Amino acid sequence: MHQDGSSSSSSAALERLKAAAAKSGPSQQPERGEQAEQPEPAERPEKPRPDERPAAPRLRHANTHETQGPLQSFNDWLDGLGEPDWDKVSQSIYDSPATVKAAYERQKEHREAERARKAEERRLAEEQAERDRLEAERLAEIERQRAAARAERERIEAERLAAEEAEREAQRQAEVQARRERERVLELQRAEEEALRLEMERQEHEEWLARQRERETWALQTAARESDGTDWVPPADRRAMLEERGENLTDAELLDRARASLPEWRHRDRIVEKAQAIEAATVRRSRPPVATLDPTPAPAPAGYIPPYNLPSLEPDPAPAFPDLVRRLAVTVAYTVFVLGGVYGLGFLGEDATGPWLHELHEGRFRGGFSMLSMAPWHQFAWPLLWVALGVYTVHQWLPSQAAADRQRATGWRVSGAMVLAVLWFVIARTGVLLGVELFVWLALGYLLVDSIHQLNLYTARTRSERAVTDGMIGLFTGWALIFAATNASIWLQSLGVNLLWIPGPVWAVLTLVVVVWGAAFMAMTERGRITIALGLSWGLAAILVPRLVGSMTSVWVAIVAAMGLFVVLLATENRRYRINHAEHRAALGHEVDEF
Repeated sequence: MHQDGSSSSSSAALERLKAAAAKSGPSQQPERGEQAEQPEPAERPEKPRPDERPAAPRLRHANTHETQGPLQSFNDWLDGLGEPDWDKVSQSIYDSPATVKAAYERQKEHREAERARKAEERRLAEEQAERDRLEAERLAEIERQRAAARAERERIEAERLAAEEAEREAQRQAEVQARRERERVLELQRAEEEALRLEMERQEHEEWLARQRERETWALQTAARESDGTDWVPPADRRAMLEERGENLTDAELLDRARASLPEWRHRDRIVEKAQAIEAATVRRSRPPVATLDPTPAPAPAGYIPPYNLPSLEPDPAPAFPDLVRRLAVTVAYTVFVLGGVYGLGFLGEDATGPWLHELHEGRFRGGFSMLSMAPWHQFAWPLLWVALGVYTVHQWLPSQAAADRQRATGWRVSGAMVLAVLWFVIARTGVLLGVELFVWLALGYLLVDSIHQLNLYTARTRSERAVTDGMIGLFTGWALIFAATNASIWLQSLGVNLLWIPGPVWAVLTLVVVVWGAAFMAMTERGRITIALGLSWGLAAILVPRLVGSMTSVWVAIVAAMGLFVVLLATENRRYRINHAEHRAALGHEVDEF
């Protein structure tokens, strides 16, 4: 019924549309867009004649007398549109319910299908998620099992490594303990061997000391019989040894030493006995009653500490090849030193070498050339040095001096000093005085001063070492110091140099003060080096005389030279006296003043 109502209403609308079209008249031409939709006429219209002009199209609502605006143009465009096909429109309206219903059904079916598809997708997604969860659980379980297996393997490997490390550590500890035990055993063996060696050395020393004391007692008693016919000698514990171990003196040599030492030892022994008697008597007179005695003993006097390095008690090392080379070098240098000195001083005669040294180069080495020039007799110091250094050269060939530290420290230095002295003789004879001779003497003095320093480091162990090695080198050093100053003065005077426009006597006084101070400083080392003072004194005396009676006189230089001679000798002897006095007081057990 609804469908019939729809059809009747559609028919009525169609009828109304047709009536409206009939009112518009058939004379109206269809619009341009509708020509294609109209049915073809039954008969084709006749073609226009060639002489007929086509009728001009009639414009609807055309007004040729008015200007068309935009709105009018738009309306004309709308009017130019063709009429719709009302049959189709009515048919469409008629069919619209069915079309809408069909579209609704299609839409409904589409929604049902979409709902089913989504439900299926959700089901499939849930199934896939479940499968993924199960797979993840399975993989997690597999990974957990693998991790557990890997952890178990690592634990087993760590336990194995720890066991191996513990085993190695135990082995190392055992090795260390065994090594320490071996070292301890070796140390005990060494200690036993060292103790045995020391005991043997002590016994040997005691045996040697007993034999030596018997020999020295015999020598002293023999010397005493020769002196006054008595056998009285100081007891062995209150006298020094006549012979050091290693000297190997013969009976005749030992007897000579006993003759030389007996008077002094007898005198010292009497002094000691008197002092002990006086001290005992003083103690008896001043001893308080027994009840008031202090149970604490009186402190012992302070020990004596020598103001120099004590001699080394270590035995010398075995001689080596460098020691032989050093001794040969000293011997060759001494030979060159003597021959060069004979040539330089002119002892070979005027025909062979020319005049004496003090007559060369217009008297440049005479006593009146400069303020520090020496008298001609100063040259006799060189023969004295030849003898002194000859003794030193022979002494260094003794077996006890072959590898001595003192000889090793001074041998090459003294050899260089002797060669430099010969070089100065050659320069002095040739006359090439360009200041080289000054530097030669400065280098020579440096070598000898350094030798004294080495002797201070290695103190003499015996009297022969002190007398020969220290004494001969000290004599050469004292002479070199003053002769270097003389050469500096001669060189400056030959050049005519006036330093800072200060008079020559002033420079001479300052130079003497410096030389005397340095020589006194070295002479007061060890027990007092008197030979340095003697070598310097010879040169000062040779300077003193020309300053008083020569052609170039200076009272101030003479006074300073005389005072320097006196001061260096007095300082050295004061040093020797103070050390001897301190050793004597220390031997008696008295306190000793510090140096």
